Amino acid sequence: MNTARPLLIAVSGPDGAGRSALVRRVAGLLRQRGVAVTTLHGHGRFPGRGFGSPPRVRDEEETVRRPDGPPHRGLWARRAHALLDAGDLSVRTRAVRRALATRSRARAVRRALATRSRGGPAVVLTDGGPLDGLVAFGFTPGHRASDRFARLVRRYDLTLLVETGPAPSLYRAWASRLPRVVRLDGERAPSRVAAEVVERVLDSVRTRRLPEPEEGMRAARRKRVVVSLYDETGEFDHRDGGATVVEKVSRRLSDEFDVTVVTAGRHGASLRRDGIRYVYLPVRWAGQRTGRLLFLTLLPFVARRLPHDAWLENFTPPFSTSFLPLFSRTPVVGIDQGRSAEALWRRYHVPFFLVERLGLRCYRHIVVLNEADASVVRRLSPRADVQVIANGVEQRQIDEAGIGAGQHILFLGRIDIWVKGLDLLLEAYSLSRPPLPLVLAGSGTQGEERKLAALLAAHPGSVRWVGFAGEELKRDLLRNSAFLVMPSRRESFGLVALEGMSYGKPVVHFDLPALRWMRDGGDVAVPPFDIVALGDRMRMLATDERARRALGRQAGQAAQHYTWDEMTGRYLALTRRLADDSARGRRPRKDRRAGAWPTSR
Repeated sequence: MNTARPLLIAVSGPDGAGRSALVRRVAGLLRQRGVAVTTLHGHGRFPGRGFGSPPRVRDEEETVRRPDGPPHRGLWARRAHALLDAGDLSVRTRAVRRALATRSRARAVRRALATRSRGGPAVVLTDGGPLDGLVAFGFTPGHRASDRFARLVRRYDLTLLVETGPAPSLYRAWASRLPRVVRLDGERAPSRVAAEVVERVLDSVRTRRLPEPEEGMRAARRKRVVVSLYDETGEFDHRDGGATVVEKVSRRLSDEFDVTVVTAGRHGASLRRDGIRYVYLPVRWAGQRTGRLLFLTLLPFVARRLPHDAWLENFTPPFSTSFLPLFSRTPVVGIDQGRSAEALWRRYHVPFFLVERLGLRCYRHIVVLNEADASVVRRLSPRADVQVIANGVEQRQIDEAGIGAGQHILFLGRIDIWVKGLDLLLEAYSLSRPPLPLVLAGSGTQGEERKLAALLAAHPGSVRWVGFAGEELKRDLLRNSAFLVMPSRRESFGLVALEGMSYGKPVVHFDLPALRWMRDGGDVAVPPFDIVALGDRMRMLATDERARRALGRQAGQAAQHYTWDEMTGRYLALTRRLADDSARGRRPRKDRRAGAWPTSR
């Protein structure tokens, strides 16, 4: 049995972040996942009950002048108060950890220990921590009086900083300097914030509970699932919607299975991160096109050598399929994040689609993102169980005041001129000249970025390209946008559109069959590749705030029906069924009900 000490995790943030309610909600969700949880409320506030709020002193040289006497230093009071607060914090956390470890806690802790005695993990969850003490006493980084609190932060396995509104600068300053501090967006709905906190806590639990020698036999009994994709989930500068889906699905599956992600790398390697094993095939040295072909070639050999009870294969261009079911003795699920063979035929006149059509007939289980692709795949592979599982989005509380407002038109996505239709967008923008500037956010290969730079030089105007947008910049761009524009020539789902809708932003797009899930969801569809109509719609929305407000409210309501919890749960149900059938040594059955899963409302 793993006798490691319980994890100590703090939920920190400004007073308006609702930390106590969040901790109660998270504790309940963790207990449902089999985690023994003990909560501490009013964490580290014992001195405050007797001495009131801590004195505010900016630095060591600040003085306080009495009306009837000479100036005197006020730092000693703050130091004494901070010392008592830090001591109380240290004693209480040590006591509850020791109680969990020795099974001598009160009834609530004993119930948690009953779970822990069966091998389950244990967590101490607090609604505050040393980070809040550093901010409450006004300590700045480098302040000598802050050392005690800084040392206490290092004792925590994880500190979750929930930011609401404009987070105080001291929180941001300390979060960037202290270890194991994760910043979360507290502007979203409380249920969504709680879901992300649970995910972060479970990641820490998985990392701490990697199989020890005495646990090897128990760990080996977990069913093994392999997920393969070319674009590794950690490469944020080039990641697309498929990488995001794989990251979310892999984390959800790791709650029940031993998950291995097979992906592409410059060098061969195998490592474990967040409880998931990553196997890198050495193909990226060959470049994007040749590297993808090498990846498809190597997958069947890896499938023969890598033990698994089920395999989830994300189709990889140019052939999409790799005929993997012919080389695996267990069920293989083909995940179609957007077949590209026919598009490549139109673009390069190379008949990749012949191999793709032949390969699709080898699969008995295929997942697509929309009904249009589902009908095509069912026609090409009549014997396959084709299920529609849409993408998801992080749910957030929409600011009513921000609906209809905005300072720019936003394109957000991978820089791929032909596929994403950036040439059509720039031409439509030049023709219509809407009164709002156009912001392009995204990155791509060096060749595609050079093409975009040339296009921008040929279309001077109020167009700004900001390059790769990290999470914080992306949130700012979405909040401040008037609406999004998606001029793609082909799409499989449009995850970026769903992200914009979750902020209450309308989406202008060509009326492609794969994007019709957005109908009546705050979208504005124009005839495919009609740049005059695209420009007219952009100008209309840019000048009509009332229309943007009405469409934005519809978009926000529609986005509420697409949650990551629901979508990854469907992948979990499918994988669980196939892995169980594989373990029983029988041919996986086709689930007629699963094929009827909706992609939207």
